Amino acid sequence: MGETGHPELACGIGSWDNDVYGNHRLLVRAAATDSTAPAVAAELPWRRQDPDPGAVDVIVVGPSGERVRNTVTVEVTDEAGRIAFEPTDGPGTYAVHYLPYAHTGKPYYPQAAYRPPTQTADPGWVHRCGLHGATGWEKLPRAEAFGYEAASAVDSFAPLGFAATRDERTRLQQAYPDARFLLYGEDRAHPLGRYERLPARWALATPFAPLDVTADRGEFYAVQVGVYALQELTDVRAEIRGLPFSVRCVSTGGVDARGQAFRRRVTVGAGRAGALWFGVEVPEEARPGLYEGEIAVGAPGVPERVLPLRLTVGQDVVADGGTGEPWRLARLGWLDSALAQDDEPVAPFTPVKVTATAAGQRLTLLGRTVELGPEGLPRRLISTFTPSVTRADGPPRDLLAAPVTLDLGRPLEHGPLSLDRPGPARVRWSARSAGQDVLLRTEGELEADGFLVVRATVEATADTRLDVTLDVPVREEVARYAMGLGLTGRACPEAYDWSWDTPTRNQDAFWLGDPAAGLQLSLRDEHYARPLNTNYYREKPLRTPRSWAGDGAGGVRLRTSEGARRLSAFSGSLALRAGESRCFEFRLLLTPFKPLDPARQLSERYFHAYASPTEIAEYGANVANLHHATPPNPYINDPLLGADALRSYTEEAHRLGIQVKVYDTVRELTRHTPELPVLASLGDEIFAPGPGGGHAWLREHLGGDYVPGWVAPDVGDVAVVTSGDSRWHNSYVSGIERLRRVVGVDGLYLDDVAYDRTTMKRVRKVLSASGDAPPLVDLHSCNQFREPDGFASSANLYAELLPYVDRLWLGELFDYEGSAGADGGDPAYWLVEISGIPFGLMGEMLEGGGNPWRGLVFGMTARAPMTDVRPLWRAFDQLRLPEAEMTGWWATDAPPVRTGRDDVLATTWEGPGGTVTALASWAREPVDVVLGTASGPVAAYAPAIEGFQPERRFAEGEALRVEPGRGWLVRLG
Repeated sequence: MGETGHPELACGIGSWDNDVYGNHRLLVRAAATDSTAPAVAAELPWRRQDPDPGAVDVIVVGPSGERVRNTVTVEVTDEAGRIAFEPTDGPGTYAVHYLPYAHTGKPYYPQAAYRPPTQTADPGWVHRCGLHGATGWEKLPRAEAFGYEAASAVDSFAPLGFAATRDERTRLQQAYPDARFLLYGEDRAHPLGRYERLPARWALATPFAPLDVTADRGEFYAVQVGVYALQELTDVRAEIRGLPFSVRCVSTGGVDARGQAFRRRVTVGAGRAGALWFGVEVPEEARPGLYEGEIAVGAPGVPERVLPLRLTVGQDVVADGGTGEPWRLARLGWLDSALAQDDEPVAPFTPVKVTATAAGQRLTLLGRTVELGPEGLPRRLISTFTPSVTRADGPPRDLLAAPVTLDLGRPLEHGPLSLDRPGPARVRWSARSAGQDVLLRTEGELEADGFLVVRATVEATADTRLDVTLDVPVREEVARYAMGLGLTGRACPEAYDWSWDTPTRNQDAFWLGDPAAGLQLSLRDEHYARPLNTNYYREKPLRTPRSWAGDGAGGVRLRTSEGARRLSAFSGSLALRAGESRCFEFRLLLTPFKPLDPARQLSERYFHAYASPTEIAEYGANVANLHHATPPNPYINDPLLGADALRSYTEEAHRLGIQVKVYDTVRELTRHTPELPVLASLGDEIFAPGPGGGHAWLREHLGGDYVPGWVAPDVGDVAVVTSGDSRWHNSYVSGIERLRRVVGVDGLYLDDVAYDRTTMKRVRKVLSASGDAPPLVDLHSCNQFREPDGFASSANLYAELLPYVDRLWLGELFDYEGSAGADGGDPAYWLVEISGIPFGLMGEMLEGGGNPWRGLVFGMTARAPMTDVRPLWRAFDQLRLPEAEMTGWWATDAPPVRTGRDDVLATTWEGPGGTVTALASWAREPVDVVLGTASGPVAAYAPAIEGFQPERRFAEGEALRVEPGRGWLVRLG
């Protein structure tokens, strides 16, 4: 059998039109002595794992490449098939394609439909060959099956995808009548993945035979042991004993994405196979030679069995554990990494300062202050961001009209507030309170980026009924805008009511404020699990919080009175039995997170398409975004597979003064990742459970419990969707560190992120830890306020990540024009939903190139080369805007330059190039405006900008005609 894994057939790779015939075929040889027969019979030992082999067509193709129409399928089982066909091309090799499919739907999200059996044989031929009867096939001359071929190495079922037959399994059980399970040592190059049937390779091997492996010094060596359960095994436990090295079992637990140890329950069903994976950390200083140990596997109530392990350590030393060579599977060691899992601040954030006051505790961070009351809730929230959001040293502004309160419907007596500091970037506190029939434990924390969370756990000491209400009263003059819970970005309404509908609505957060002071309130409980996003929300929606949603009467309301907008979350009437508890968690993200950097925004010129560094430099850009499906980054979310090409590209770009950012997220993972079968063996830990389907490769190699991901046909890339929170995030952080430190990339292009703020913070830290310049991270999102995404505004959805992002591209499917009364006709929508300014960020436009005039009053352009923005880049340099101080239209009621109209907005830059103003109209008709300052009307000069405006001079007091949806860029004087 050898390495092929198939007892009867040699295995290889072939070339054919797999879009027509599928990815797998068996080769049969029609002998010269049989070539004159009208038909030959072939037995096909395909050993299939697909769920219904009889429902799929079998197609025979002759040596000439022509399909043999006279083909009859006599019998199809999962073990083998029997066919008869006419040897139309005489003697030679005929190919039997047994999983033909057609991909339907969109090319990036295809659905494989396997071709059903079709009758193509001529009825007269069938009768002449005797194939209309039960015994005709037996009388035909035989065509011998001798080979299996796959369309590519990644498509191949070899060596572990060929299932053992019933007879082979029976012989195995008879040979080991008292065994509950059998163990097979297997080379790491042959991961089992999700094939659950016993591989033929194992059925014909000797169970419990010693596993001989060879590792390099310094290597994290991946070891695989196969388990074949003769009876069901639950809660399997495994370890490697006897080696003088650190060893861990990746399959039975590890360290989660929060840095906490966990155990994973492993079950192997009766008659099923599974794989357990271990990592052996061989030190660089290890003595070369043979080390002997054993792999021990057991389960509750099942006697432990062992398999000898003989590990030979060679002379060679490998760097970084071997992670630079993905084929080694050494990157599995990253799954349990705690890299950057700390409480140290990362620029621009500074340590949280703690000061005791008479009223409680004052916590100060970049641009914001939190004062806690004795019960552990915020009594004051203060912002010192300037109105333009360009500095954090402005006059203090109170956000709250009154302290935040959590009302349980009865008086409480509060114990003392206790604080501790796990690190300079985090402060924690706790308090206990008691009232009639209830105890309240309040735990809170504040981080240096403005993340504030309170977990209030209510425990009933007797049967009781509660009606819990959280009140966050925000000053009306601060709460000018709002977004979330079904509202797109807009002027804050006077009143609003909302109730929970998590199956179809990805909504649990509401932002309100103005650009220089705001907060996002989100509501969770202890059962929160990050949902999927971007077309996948309904596959894994939010879990409805049992606390805030109560018994179905919970919700959120907004009311305005007496100068305050009171945002209230309530549970409704909630029954608790004695000893029962509910966790009422609420998060307050204090915005903006950091000052804007208009100079960086206007001087970094992005090129978002693949081109050589020389072409990008000649274009005039200085930041290259390398998407996946490009030569240096061919496969989605594993750029290290092209590390050598990516390093060469980056080095050339750096010589030309170009920074390089690479597409890399965790939302899905390419099939080309060598570790993918190992990750798939971990059940639903790494890959999101779902309906299956999608591309044929997924159906053939992952079974049926997954969510199909992105497909890039031009590079043969197929991906599967990951879960919202898993150890894969640890691996991702480690991979980013290597991309920065070893490959030399300058940052990341994030496309609809599937991880939380903890992972984003870690990513920022590892990017910042190396490199000659600060890293660059930009975040792109398709408009998530759509049915497939659960109607969640992108800015709201990703707000927790934005402290660690440098630029936004909230562009795809966004409304920029506002035709027919849509959102884009409201500048508040632009400000809150698209621009990023309320969060301390600036961005760019995408859909249809955006609106260049409206975009410019937010400091936004489109992105090259999809839109030619070089005329605007040249204007920025001519007017010296990157050197100027920006005052946005949102910043003040007395702007430096005034238009006299609320629907024609002006953003101004003042610097060495003079006073420059961008104007944009949201009026429905052409309007005339006269530009003025506090001193009166002013003259203006509009330089010629191709595709944007003609050259014009305007005398002092002369009206500028502004067309609907358009504007001007002018220098005053």
